[in-house]
Amino acid sequence: MPIYWGSPLGNETETEAQPTVPEPESSLAGQVQALTDEVELLRQEQEARLEPRAYAPAPKQANVPPEAVVERRPATTFVYRNGQQLEAQNYAILGKTLWVFGEQSTKKIPLADLDLDATQKKNEDRGVEFVPPSGE
Repeated sequence: MPIYWGSPLGNETETEAQPTVPEPESSLAGQVQALTDEVELLRQEQEARLEPRAYAPAPKQANVPPEAVVERRPATTFVYRNGQQLEAQNYAILGKTLWVFGEQSTKKIPLADLDLDATQKKNEDRGVEFVPPSGE
């Protein structure tokens, strides 16, 4: 007795099982939605990077005077000689020492531990002004 693949009439013959293909519309719609979501996420990330952050978010209390709004500058990145990096919002350079002031701690870093040329270049590339002390 002959074995037929496909129709019993023998008009169609299959040699391998065909994989199930999802409906093109639902698959395509899912891909379009995923790409749309990815584009939107990338757009938000780009806007966040390009958006100047000159001021902290507006206070929630309406009766706060404008002078109470603190100007927020971008953090300065310091590059160590070994390549490590440190970001600091508040710092001071006194003599041959960098003082980094955090909310709960203060760090004292000898300028000799830093690569001041790399620090200046890194900040320049980010649009942050950093002028190394002269004579260092």
